[in-house]
Amino acid sequence: MPVKAYHYELDTCFREGYGEMSTAFGDRTTEILHRSALMLVKPDGMATGKLKAIRDFLEGHGFSIVGAELFRFNRHTGRELWRHQHTLASLDRLAVNDIVLQAGPSLMLLLRRRGDHSLPATVHLSSLKGKADITQQATDSLRSIIGRPNRLCSMIHCADEPADLVRELNLLADPEPRERLLARLADGAPGAADAAILDHVLHSGEFGGTVLDRDAAVQRIRQAVRERAAERPELAEPAGQVLAWLEGTDRGELLPWRKFAAVLAGLELDLDVWDVAMLGTSHIQEDEPDGVKVIGNPPSGSWHT
Repeated sequence: MPVKAYHYELDTCFREGYGEMSTAFGDRTTEILHRSALMLVKPDGMATGKLKAIRDFLEGHGFSIVGAELFRFNRHTGRELWRHQHTLASLDRLAVNDIVLQAGPSLMLLLRRRGDHSLPATVHLSSLKGKADITQQATDSLRSIIGRPNRLCSMIHCADEPADLVRELNLLADPEPRERLLARLADGAPGAADAAILDHVLHSGEFGGTVLDRDAAVQRIRQAVRERAAERPELAEPAGQVLAWLEGTDRGELLPWRKFAAVLAGLELDLDVWDVAMLGTSHIQEDEPDGVKVIGNPPSGSWHT
């Protein structure tokens, strides 16, 4: 993909990341990158407790977790990670993505694939995760198994090829954990810190318990808006506008998200962030009608070794 080669040659995170890997791995750089992969469990996947299902899927397909790091997205890292793809995203989608990505911690998993394979581990894993379009997902794909509710609540992200692993590790991990994670990739085995992180996510009780249900979320928001209007008559007009918009979603209408969110915020409600996220991810125009990705998806089977 010449367009990708052009942009990555100029990309600061890719250049710095590849420099660090070349220093850390030396003449093993190509071999280690070929056998390694990167996956993110995003905040929606963390809140719904998907790590065990993800780990079991990975183990069943020959991948071992060799590194783990908890981190939080902010407005800038969320945009930078997909900077070459979100050139087609609507402004409403960017706003909703901020809600989803900043709703809680994310978990970075660094993986080592066992055995020999002609494809890089990143490319192999990307093919196993399943298509973005829910209607086209294979039932045995990871995305299908973890049961994401819609396209924007995707729960996981994978680096699509070795260059993406290089860029994304550099972008998302601070220098100290990045040094540790590079050592884990070199060794091909987790350390005590990685095992402790995984144990905490799986067993602390901090993660899981959230159910992403659009209908239930709308009902809770609707009830809260009605109660606020009854408590504070001066807010009856904006509350009525919010209720009218919610009724429109029941008919399949899209929300003018940024305007809707501003009016909703003015009601000063204590809403569950995942209820708001489910509403936004279910009822917005996701892409600009004439939008294009700077770097699109490569054709299936196009990787050349």
